[in-house]
Amino acid sequence: MKIDLGLQPTRDIRERISRDHGNDPRRLVEYYMEFQRRFVERLRSPPKQEGAAEQPVAADGTSRRP
Repeated sequence: MKIDLGLQPTRDIRERISRDHGNDPRRLVEYYMEFQRRFVERLRSPPKQEGAAEQPVAADGTSRRP
């Protein structure tokens, strides 16, 4: 695999975060979900597509798919 030096800092941070959570996928997902909840106001909403059905939104602002 060719190494992209521009992406290396991002890969290093992701590896550190994973290591800090014991390389446990469940703990890692919990970490990212909490991170998302903390910074929800900084996230962009997806662009609306014409003719697409709207996704229901929960009280906490997260999207719920049927």
